[in-house]
This record gives sequence, C-alpha cells and structure tokens, in this order.
Amino acid sequence: MDPEEYRRRGKEMVDYICQYLSSVRERRVTPDVQPGYMRAQLPDSAPVDPDSWDNIFGDIEKIIMPGVVHWQSPHMHAYFPALTSWPSLLGDMLADAINCLGFTWASSPACTELEMNVMDWLAKMLGLPDKFLHHHPDSVGGGVLQAHSSVEKAGLISLVKMKFLPVDENFSLRGETLKKAIAEDRKKGLVPVFVCATLGTTGVCAFDNLSELGPICDAEGLWLHIDAAYAGTAFVCPEFRLFLNGIEYADSFTFNPSKWMMVHFDCTGFWVKDKYKLHQTFSVNPVYLRHPNSGAAVDFMHWQIPLSRRFRSLKLWFVIRSFGVKKLQDHVRHGTETAKFFESLVKSDPLFEIPAKRHLGLVVFRIKGPNWLTEKLLKELSSSGRVFLVPATIRDKFIIRFTVTSQFTTREDILQDWNIIQHTAAWIVSQNCGFHCISSGDGTGIPNMIVEPSSDVISNASQLSPDGGKYKTPSRKIVVQPKKLAVSPSTCVISQELKGQGDPLDGCFPEDAQDVTKHKLTSFLFSYLSVQGKKKTSRSLSCNSVPVTGGLEPCNPKAAATDKESHANTRILSRLPEEVMIFKKSAFKKLIKFYSVPSFPECSIQCGLQLPCCPLQAIV
Repeated sequence: MDPEEYRRRGKEMVDYICQYLSSVRERRVTPDVQPGYMRAQLPDSAPVDPDSWDNIFGDIEKIIMPGVVHWQSPHMHAYFPALTSWPSLLGDMLADAINCLGFTWASSPACTELEMNVMDWLAKMLGLPDKFLHHHPDSVGGGVLQAHSSVEKAGLISLVKMKFLPVDENFSLRGETLKKAIAEDRKKGLVPVFVCATLGTTGVCAFDNLSELGPICDAEGLWLHIDAAYAGTAFVCPEFRLFLNGIEYADSFTFNPSKWMMVHFDCTGFWVKDKYKLHQTFSVNPVYLRHPNSGAAVDFMHWQIPLSRRFRSLKLWFVIRSFGVKKLQDHVRHGTETAKFFESLVKSDPLFEIPAKRHLGLVVFRIKGPNWLTEKLLKELSSSGRVFLVPATIRDKFIIRFTVTSQFTTREDILQDWNIIQHTAAWIVSQNCGFHCISSGDGTGIPNMIVEPSSDVISNASQLSPDGGKYKTPSRKIVVQPKKLAVSPSTCVISQELKGQGDPLDGCFPEDAQDVTKHKLTSFLFSYLSVQGKKKTSRSLSCNSVPVTGGLEPCNPKAAATDKESHANTRILSRLPEEVMIFKKSAFKKLIKFYSVPSFPECSIQCGLQLPCCPLQAIV
C-alpha cells in the first residue's frame, strides 16, 4: 500500500467508523456466536501472497463484526463504560503514526512533557491535592498514564497476602473495621503495609470512607491507595467531590479516563505523592538508556513495570481541549440523570426492588422474591442480545447491574430497554407464580393486572433532559417478546399496584414456606461460596464488593410439620424451571466466572432453597 492508496483507504475507513458509531444502537449488542466460530472462516495458515485490501475490508462485516460486543451501544449496560469519542480516535490515529516509544525523555521529549502537563490539568480538574502535581514547588509527586491494572492481580504477582474486609450497611469500608483488621494481623505476626480504598465499587458503586481510613493509615504507616476507576471522572463536577473528603491522606490515586471520560482504552491515570518511591522500585539504568539529561528530566520508565510506553497523552489532550471542562461536566451529569430516570422506572413497578442506593450512573435491581427469578431474568435478557447486563451479589441477594454507559443514550433508549426488562420479568413471574391471564383478542394472554410507568414518572423524567424534550412511551398493552426468547404464547406485564390491591407477588410465595423470599443464593453459586463448618466474610474489589457470609443449612426432611406446609412447598417446587432442578458443573463455572472470590476450602453439598422436604441439592 503506497501513500496515495492509504489516503484513499483511510477515508474509506473513517467513513466506515462514522457509519458504525452513528448506527451502533441498531445492532444486536451481544453476538450470537459460539466459541470457535471464527475458525472455519479463516485459513489454517497465513497467506503466502498479498491479499487485496477490498477482500480484507470486506471481511470486517463478514468475520469480525458478527463476534463483536458493541460497547458503544446505548443498550450496553454491563460492567462500566468504555467510551470513545471522535477527538480521542483522532489522537490515537496521530499517535500510531508517530509510534514513539517514550521510555525516557530523550526517546521523545514531546511524549514525556505533554503527559506531565496533561496529568497536571487532570489532577486540577478533579480537585486532587497539590502534592500530586508535577509542576508545583511543594510537590515531589506527579501523575503518569498507564495501561489498565488490577490490585488483586498485583497481590498475586508480588506474592503478598491480601485480606478482604467487611463493609457496613452502605457497603462502605469504615475506620473501626480497618483498625480491628490491623490489630488482628499484627497479633498473628503479619505486617500490614498497604490499604486499597475504593471510590465507586464495581458491584454497587459504593464509596469507602476516606476521612476515617486516612488518619488510621497515616498513624500506622500504611500506604493508602485510592481506586476510583469509574467514579473518578465524576469528580470533574464539584457536587460529587464530597466523596474525596480525606484525599489528603492518600499516597496514590488512580482512575480511568478510558471508562467515562470518552478517552478510549487504554488510558489510566495514576498519581503518587512521592515519585522517588517508584524510582526505588522500578529504576533500571543500562548504558544504552542513559542520556545527557538523565536525572534532570522525568524518565517515565522508572514509574512503571513496562519499559516502553505509548503516546497516550495525545488522545487525552485532544479530548480535554475539544470538550473543555464544562462539556465534560455536562456529560457526567447527563449520565447520572439518565440513571436516575431508569431508577424511577424501576421504582414505579412493584414487581421490582432496588436493594442498594444508586450512585452516579449505576442502578442495581432485582425481582422481588427468590434469587432464581432474577437469575432467570438475566439469562433471558442475555439470550435476547438486545441488552447486555451483568450480575452481582449483595448480602446473599442476586442482583442485576444497569449502568448508563454511552454518551449517546437517550430516554427513548432507556424506555426501550426497560420495556424489554419489564415484560420479560412479567412473563417469568407469570409462568412461575401462576398469575391468571385473560385473552387479549389476538390469541395472546395478558394478566388481569396491566401496569406501566405512571404518568408522573414519565412527566417528571422529562425534567431530567437538558433540552426538556418529550419522549415516546412504548405501548404496554400488547407485548412483543424479544427475539430469541424461548417463551410461551402467553404474554403479560405486571402493572402498577392499584389502591388496596397490595403487592402483586403476594400469594406467589406462601408465607408458610420458610422465608422463601429471603433465602440465600438459590443455586450452585451460593453453594460454591459456602464453606463447610465455617462463616466466611470477605470484601472484593470486583463485583462481590460486599460481605459474603456463611453457608446454608442443609434441608431437614423432618421440618414439614403439617399438610399445609407440604402442599405449599409442593406448589413452589412445581413452578421451578428446569434449569434450577439440574445443576451442571459447566453451568456453574460460567456463572462464577464473573465473580472475584477469595480462595476457600472444599465446598459442602447444600440445598439451594432452604425449604422443608426440598429434594434439591446443588452438587458441585
């Protein structure tokens, strides 16, 4: 390919990228493929002779796109945002053309100096202390851009024992808990050295209490690191900086502009108050890397494990200059207000509950009742491919995380996704709770309770839009099931609770069943987390950012004292879907894969339901 062809093909690719990102909401979010799908479409060996660019370009849609998860889609609500933007794409286009290896100042002065200045900009935008600035008379610290990192993996690599601490009722790590853990470790002869506090946990976006943790770390001589991977972007807005109270005690701070700031992956900002601590750890000084300004200039190779480094600061520089601080603040507030809108929809439907407070752009929700209802909901939603969501567990409840990710998400997108979630949940509950359905005249069944978001919810939600525009509310009278959902012909929605009618779930799970609506994880997941004869409490930086407590009591066949109880339990068990009746090891591995769980001893065989005379056993 010569320069002229590159110019022509480059324009072609830019047009394709523009078309892709502008229409990504129309694509299925998750691919409908199986592992190894690509093998049959590619030759066994690399081509000996050159292939034409037309063939290569044509294979993008034929081979690549069918296997892509579309992270920029407004219907992508899994994990956290991983956004890009036009200025960011242009920045990496230039950086890739320059392709410098910025290990030292001498290897590319612009790469080093732009990074230093942009990291100072970013620190000031977030309201970080002056000790994290490169250019400040009282500072010996500064910031550096890195690839994505993991504290837990760092612990594994460095062979350092890590202890996961329990959290309070708001899923926040508190000072007294830390004090107690330090004292216990020292009694065992261990030496605590490092505390990682999280601002915006993965599971529920909870915030640890820095104002309590900071003074303890300072007094005990512990390095306090703050992980604000997702939530850090929100600190460009002053109203969210209350979570930074205590930041003055931090030894290091990190967040990912590659998540919510529209700077595409990889781009992680990392600041330290004392850069010489990093130099002592990572410094290498072979003759071929020395230069006349060694020692006087910053050489970022001494700040990190890798030697070479990309020109990441270009795309960050382009984004900050193109949007400005005000537009970035608008972006964060839009995502937060859109999440509030989704939260209002969930709260308007009595079928659902929100078990943890919403923070920023993350809402967690579940179907009221036993965990398997929510598990089945997630399974059906995932198989449809129309929305992408992932689970978490909090206090033995299986929940679904809904994150507003895309900067292009509108309330119409949220209403469309809520329509899918609501109708799928209503179908699941009706199938398993025996709701009475009536004919709708077109051969489908609709329950005698039809509920949709109240007019107040929709009208109030219009105030959340910056432009105050009006949005259509999808019709709830006739439900079109998502494609790929294996559902029966009957269709139903649960409508708003009518006065005096009570919760529509009342009677579905009889009171004489032993606390069915509050049982622990109803499947192999909780059995796997259960430790025989022990009670285990842990705090994970991953999706399980809450205590995981001890095991379930096995079923007792003698517990069914009356015919009434036996009859009620039979009714409940008869409604269980087949997936709950059969527990396969392969299915268990798939479910547990997303969770970060500390090591534990062998699992015990536990009942997944805590019901009298329950014949089920989750055998791993």
